[in-house]
Amino acid sequence: MSDNSTQQLLDAIAQLQQRLSNLEQVKTSKKVVGRSGQPPKAYAGLSGHYFELPYYNDCETYAAAKEQLDLCLTSPEFVTALQKINLGRAILQHYHTTGNMIFWAPNQESLMFGPARSGVKELPPAQLFQIPVNKLTQLGAHDGDKVGRNQVELIVQLDAFLDAEQQVKTLNKLNAKLEKMKAATTQKKA
Repeated sequence: MSDNSTQQLLDAIAQLQQRLSNLEQVKTSKKVVGRSGQPPKAYAGLSGHYFELPYYNDCETYAAAKEQLDLCLTSPEFVTALQKINLGRAILQHYHTTGNMIFWAPNQESLMFGPARSGVKELPPAQLFQIPVNKLTQLGAHDGDKVGRNQVELIVQLDAFLDAEQQVKTLNKLNAKLEKMKAATTQKKA
């Protein structure tokens, strides 16, 4: 082998090593891969995350979501499903007092109002929300360390909400006892 051929091989190896080094240094980012012919999913990579749509958000986006949610709240089944869960009742009360809406992404295509729960496939399309991600405040994921759920609990003040619920139940029991005592004393006088 001639010195010229050896030098060319060494130069080629050096160039390949430099290209490899450059490729290793470039950050790789995960690209959203859409199925051929289909647009990328609205919440790609955000399945299981919580989001908040604040009251002061873009009027058109907020108004459309509020109208859809208020229509959902006319369904007794929808409200019952929320009220079965402590966090669901707290999120509902938070919406009624502040106007802020809290959603959970059960998949990469839509949002559900309220806490994480099963049954997304059985929900009518009117109960699934499509809100642009840039209009939402991301609160974190539900899975793993439950950062998103913890943040939701802080926002809706779950502990204070449950304490207030317990106080109302206790007060109602006491009022019922008082009414029974009044009725018993009224019967004795008669």
